[in-house]
Amino acid sequence: MITTTRTLLFVLAVPLLALPACTKPARANVGTIPEVDRRIDPCTDFDAFANAPWRTANPIPAQQSRWGRRAAERETNRRELQALLEELSRRESWPRGSIERLLSDHYASCMDESRIEDLGLAPIAPLLDEIDSIRSPADLQRGIRRLHALAVPVGFGLAGAMDTREPRRFIANVVPGGLGLSGRDAYLGEGPELVQVRDRYRERVAHLLALAGAPDAAAQESSRAILALETRLARATLDGKAAADAGATDHPTSFVQLEQMAPGIDWKAYYADAGMARGDLNVEQPGFLRQLDAELRETPLSVWKAYLRSRLLDSASPFLSRSFAEAADGAPRARRCVEWTESLFGDAVGRKYVERHFPPAAKAKVQEIVRALLTVLKDDVARLDWMRLETRKTALAKLEGYDAQVGYPDRWADYGAVKVHRDTFWANVAAGRKLAVAANRKRIGKPTERDLWQLPASSPDAYIDLQLNQIVLPAGFLRPPAFGLDRTDAENYGAIGAGVAHDLTHAIDVGGSELDLDGRPRPWWTETDRQEFQKRGRCVSEQFEGYSIEPGLHHKGSLVLGEAVGDLAGVRVAFLAFRKSLEGRPPPAREGLTPEQRFFVAFAQLRGDAVRPEAQRRMLETDPHPIPKFRIIGTLSNLLEFQQAFSCPAGAEMVRTAEKRCAVW
Repeated sequence: MITTTRTLLFVLAVPLLALPACTKPARANVGTIPEVDRRIDPCTDFDAFANAPWRTANPIPAQQSRWGRRAAERETNRRELQALLEELSRRESWPRGSIERLLSDHYASCMDESRIEDLGLAPIAPLLDEIDSIRSPADLQRGIRRLHALAVPVGFGLAGAMDTREPRRFIANVVPGGLGLSGRDAYLGEGPELVQVRDRYRERVAHLLALAGAPDAAAQESSRAILALETRLARATLDGKAAADAGATDHPTSFVQLEQMAPGIDWKAYYADAGMARGDLNVEQPGFLRQLDAELRETPLSVWKAYLRSRLLDSASPFLSRSFAEAADGAPRARRCVEWTESLFGDAVGRKYVERHFPPAAKAKVQEIVRALLTVLKDDVARLDWMRLETRKTALAKLEGYDAQVGYPDRWADYGAVKVHRDTFWANVAAGRKLAVAANRKRIGKPTERDLWQLPASSPDAYIDLQLNQIVLPAGFLRPPAFGLDRTDAENYGAIGAGVAHDLTHAIDVGGSELDLDGRPRPWWTETDRQEFQKRGRCVSEQFEGYSIEPGLHHKGSLVLGEAVGDLAGVRVAFLAFRKSLEGRPPPAREGLTPEQRFFVAFAQLRGDAVRPEAQRRMLETDPHPIPKFRIIGTLSNLLEFQQAFSCPAGAEMVRTAEKRCAVW
């Protein structure tokens, strides 16, 4: 199945040491505020000018590979959620059926470690007993269906997803599932590190089985058989590169064809138990499903029973007593309880978060900014000289229909049917999982719900969905340094504005050009358009090829091209929208910085992460986003508006010559 493109916004980036200031001709006053370093010439190294003070005061935490304002705000977001949930949980008299009661009881049950410790394995004992009672292939199938209803991955996965050939439809999608390691290479790779990964995994499986009562020798034997089974299944999966190829996972299938592909699975019973209508679906990896079908016939039931036990224990262990939970995750208890509560009951958490932290005026302001950005971008596209007229018409139609979801969804999930209690943590988790699985299955065969968010409103992240032509900006994301209701327009347009404008261009750039107005995979750029885009993109690619982190290690221009072009367009569009917003009411300078200067400072400070050298090296190999220092100076050095804002002379490091200045949008 062609995977719907979702991209988290503002991938955090890297800061390097500040360069010493050089003597320059007189500049516009850059002020005395502590958030910038006046000792550094902004026309020499704007990254250091904007970010050196914050980095000095906020070194990278020992356990992190990078750190910046966005990462720090993420921690603030998590602390706010913890405070919210702790406050709710202190009251036990919330009305039954209310979201306050739901969150109060669930969070309290999660934090009641003594109760969880006393229960030990008892919460999942009935499920383990059901697995032990398996005596036939039919029993095994019932066991798989039972675990799937609890979102326990065994054998394969089946969930509703957008039909990428006709995105208005929501269909069943069958995927590989139930492999404990990260992918094919983890099972089949021959390097010593991968051998150690497999050994550690096998020991963990044996440890979980032993904790659940299996004798040590039997646990070791079962873990070897489980690893062998998973290895055979992994061999039938696509490698990472092929799995990422949209065409390689797009296999429209009818229900009859599904039964023929894997006759050993009782699909009629599966669909009946799930309450799903039999209709068209997609099988991402038919080869895997055929191998699974063979394993269901040929692998002894004893191995399958051990496998089901191990997958259940792995899935449930974080929610059980300490001996199990420590085998899964050593994070602080309160942090885990916040994450689990948000994951299970995201809309309930989001509603309470919005009530406290995101007033209606904030939503209205962000919507105003997005409208202004779209207006400027549409004007810009209408005048593009390199894009053919018919192509421009399609691009403008996509922008006209762009869907920006801000703050929180138009409708919230209904948790009225969920029963939770303060003393039954695993049962609460199971109830939340069952609700989510059932809700997903219920949507299969119906029109795609565009207002169904993939993140809760409390999330500190955001995403775009190219097929839905949509951006989702949760309230938890719309906080400083990205956005603040009490911040100036200059700061908001420079931060969130530049980021949103960047992502708007993805709807109509090389990636967006592969999807038509309805999100179907139908390219609408002509070859001439593509060649013209590539010609202009070469300027950006060559620019970033020239940025090195150490001798011999520099950016791959082709890898970062798409994001670098997006940054360049995003800042330019956001700046034009900001200037347009000032018409008739130009604000005065504030704390020594003009509004235009504050715009560019806000852009740099949102993206000004510090990144450890080893993480920078990894970025050069795999990350489509430039290293933060170069993301900042590379983008701004192309903009005449930046040069003018800081009165930078020709020849300054932050000013590219006219013949080298890049522009695409």
